[in-house]
Amino acid sequence: MVKWDRLAESKSVVLFATTSVIQAVVLICLQLRIFTRNVYGWLNLNSELGGAADACLYSGTFDSFMILTFESVMFIFLYLFQLYVCISAVLHKNTIQVFMIALTNFCYVVLGVVQLIETKETHNKILNDCPMIAFDPEFMIREVPNIIMITLLAFIMGYLSFKLYKQFGWIIYKKIGDDIQMQSRYRTRLIFLMLLKLNLLMILLFSILIVPYSINGSEKTLVYVDFIFFMSVSLFNALAYKSITNEYKNGMNSFLTFWVIAMAVYGWFFYIGFSLTFAYKLYIGSIFGIFFLLLGVSTFVIGISVTKNFGKGLKEYLTIHKSGIKKIEEYEYKYDNNHNSNSNNNNI
Repeated sequence: MVKWDRLAESKSVVLFATTSVIQAVVLICLQLRIFTRNVYGWLNLNSELGGAADACLYSGTFDSFMILTFESVMFIFLYLFQLYVCISAVLHKNTIQVFMIALTNFCYVVLGVVQLIETKETHNKILNDCPMIAFDPEFMIREVPNIIMITLLAFIMGYLSFKLYKQFGWIIYKKIGDDIQMQSRYRTRLIFLMLLKLNLLMILLFSILIVPYSINGSEKTLVYVDFIFFMSVSLFNALAYKSITNEYKNGMNSFLTFWVIAMAVYGWFFYIGFSLTFAYKLYIGSIFGIFFLLLGVSTFVIGISVTKNFGKGLKEYLTIHKSGIKKIEEYEYKYDNNHNSNSNNNNI
């Protein structure tokens, strides 16, 4: 069975994969409308600011527009990552990723509402401090359709994710058998691998969000530290993945030691996120700050659990069952194709 054939192995999978692509295209297009509006407002504000507009300049309105603009870019990257996770979940029949997809889709609804509130706050700031600037946010044709589509697609993807979760749920049984403890160890491993991906994603999104700090010349140290930190996390994530696959305790201990430093950096990001909220009323900063703390602690705790499971038979179970599982999947795929072909012939 060719790996990519899994995208068409059942009606539920086809619907899930197709809806994932439609979701990414629709939400990116809607976000691009918000992005172009923010870019226009940012450039318009920049061109009209002069010596007589000090109150407008120092109110933080210009910085708010910059951050809102790059926030839209951040959302576009987030939707692309969501598409990757959806396809990856199908190709690897990963129940943990399927569950995460359902959860994050409803989180997008919250983020869409937050984006609307932030734009309203920035608009009010312009009316109060920059009355000479003409800016119509057009909420009803930009943010509102975005929120409606996010909500609708969240329910659709939630339903399809539930169907896939049930369909893929027995994969763990095929790989591990009926050993409850071994199943738990395997799930813990999948959760940890998912957390590694989320950490890289969050740092990347945060990097996009703080680009304005580099543009306006302030806090460039933050930009440099963020880049170095992203590269460091990437390297140690690779070490953790290799260590889990081969059950190298020394490798995982090195990762966990590094992660203590990572949690300290996340604490700094938490402070920066809340600073954005207090300075510019951009609440996405607080959401990032809270999520960084939760993600950092969760990765450390689950990492310890994964390390404790080394030497308890999971590696051997996966190695022994790997070839057998492949044969079973190939047989199932051929059986389904033959069954569908016979059904079509009978109908004719």
